Amino acid sequence: MQQIKQICTHSGNFHADEVLACVMLKYYTNIFKGGNIVRSRDPAVWAQSHILVDVGGEYSPDNHRYDHHQREFKTTFSNDYEVKLSSAGLIYKHFGKEVIQNACELLKQLIKLKQDIVRIYKFLSVQPPLDEKGLELIYQKIYRNYILAIDAIDNGVNQFNEKPIYQINTNLSQVIGRFNPSWMEEVDENIKFNEAMDYVNREFLEWLKSMYINWYPARKYIEIAVKDRFSVIPTGEIIVLKQFCPWKSHLYDLEKELNIQGQIKFVLFSDKSQDWRIQDAGFDNEGFDLRRGLKSEWRGIKDIPKLIEVSGITDIVFVHASGFIGGAQSYESALKMAIQSLQ
Repeated sequence: MQQIKQICTHSGNFHADEVLACVMLKYYTNIFKGGNIVRSRDPAVWAQSHILVDVGGEYSPDNHRYDHHQREFKTTFSNDYEVKLSSAGLIYKHFGKEVIQNACELLKQLIKLKQDIVRIYKFLSVQPPLDEKGLELIYQKIYRNYILAIDAIDNGVNQFNEKPIYQINTNLSQVIGRFNPSWMEEVDENIKFNEAMDYVNREFLEWLKSMYINWYPARKYIEIAVKDRFSVIPTGEIIVLKQFCPWKSHLYDLEKELNIQGQIKFVLFSDKSQDWRIQDAGFDNEGFDLRRGLKSEWRGIKDIPKLIEVSGITDIVFVHASGFIGGAQSYESALKMAIQSLQ
């Protein structure tokens, strides 16, 4: 019978970083799965524990000691980041890929989700489980968009310098702070910690679900569209998605990999109503700068007959006032809108 591991973090007021770290260890790591969580500042308890998280004053992966409060601690997730790791980032750095793999196996056991995965992956002609490249993509994406903010907030890093240092896509740090007993409550702190773990576990799975069956499968789809772009028009400035999917981050990543940054000007895609949309490809800075934009004389015209007259496109539906997006009832007309806007 396998020995139940003891996972130790500190007692007292708790934060999102050690709660998330404990969730990952207890539920999704191979060696510590099903472990017993203890919360203590007693060195004697530390000595009896198989892993220390956010406590102990030591960072030693070989000995499973993962604290970040030491003066000399400078570790970041990679050379791409300046923010020092919290306990969440430390556990994710060392165990994140197996956490993702094990959590995805759990997700696939859910009947409805399993049907979604089969449908999506069959559509893309790729198969789960995650290949090495897909695992790496999700591993990096979850750190950048989810865990980085937890690391930064726990270490007191301001979000903005000249440009944003990290994104806040979840208010997890504040939410978990509210799980702590107030000064007026008489309640077992460990019960509240366990409640916080339950909350974080649900949120983490939702994040991973969105990556696994929404964001990641789109990568293959965008690869195909980028590869086929010269069949749309000879200059390759337009890509076509017959079904909408999350495309922006994948497009920007692929452009860097292929050294074609900025060459693609418009993305055409079909929406749920089967109408077609044309969107400026934009830039990877979360701003509203345009690479080209739809023709300026079309922008913001609310009167559809007038818009048809000005554009000469009979089933044009709209053009946003900023020129970043427009629509038509047919693919052929959306393509015309793109081609005319490139001239």
